[in-house]
Amino acid sequence: MKKVSFIYLPALFFIYVTAEAILKLFHSTLCLSTGCLLADNLLRFDSIYLNFIGVFDALLILTIGILSFNKKVSEKLFFLILVASLLFETVMLGYQFYASPEMCKFCIGVYTFLVTITLLSTGKYFLMVAPLAISIFTALSFLAVPKSAVFVKDNGNYLIQSPTCPHCKKVKEYLKEHDIKFTKLSIDDIESRNFATFLNFKTIPILIVKDNKNIKIINGDKNIIEFFNKKDTVVEESAIVEDSAVVGEAAGSSSGIDLLTNDKDTGDEGCGFITLEKLETNCSK
Repeated sequence: MKKVSFIYLPALFFIYVTAEAILKLFHSTLCLSTGCLLADNLLRFDSIYLNFIGVFDALLILTIGILSFNKKVSEKLFFLILVASLLFETVMLGYQFYASPEMCKFCIGVYTFLVTITLLSTGKYFLMVAPLAISIFTALSFLAVPKSAVFVKDNGNYLIQSPTCPHCKKVKEYLKEHDIKFTKLSIDDIESRNFATFLNFKTIPILIVKDNKNIKIINGDKNIIEFFNKKDTVVEESAIVEDSAVVGEAAGSSSGIDLLTNDKDTGDEGCGFITLEKLETNCSK
């Protein structure tokens, strides 16, 4: 059993991660699921570099495992590297679990190898590392991790709002009075907050009107109500999203994006949400 956990399993693990790295170099992969593509998008860098790190780590585990089995180095060094690898992969897989709607099967395979090697090497070390892995998963569950999911999917009106914002209430009352259907998106959701922050909006309500590839984004209660009052004549307020868009200081002029907002007097347009504990504390009623 010791030879299996110190040599054979680490050798199979090395072959597994090396095969994936080689396939990635030729634009292929062992994992063809959507989860693998989503996992790649969660990284700050090209996923091939993570594969290289995995190959180096697997080779290190195999090398130290062989040396430990032959009594040339202490077994504690083997377990130290193994536990560090397992905790590292726990963080990576845990974040993916909460951030992605589908898991990467290759990553699950890596984690299975590490757990199996640790368990078969010695039960004592596995019992020590298991609570650490569980605590990492638990800690990640407390964080508001943005999920890789589409929240503006179908055509229609989407309103980023809060029940405590009087400006939002004003818009919702208007929409209901005029029988205008809309979907409420809470500013408390991390996806909505990140979307608003990305567009440099500091107040709500924010209206998103999706019509196939045409997107209109309007900030402020007065602007939203005016949009519906003059829906047939307002053309310049459109934010047209094609296959790609350039976002930057000159985005409004170079990419065809024109977001309707009122920078001079946002206090009369909506409720601030960036640094407030309660939304209504920064509202002009």
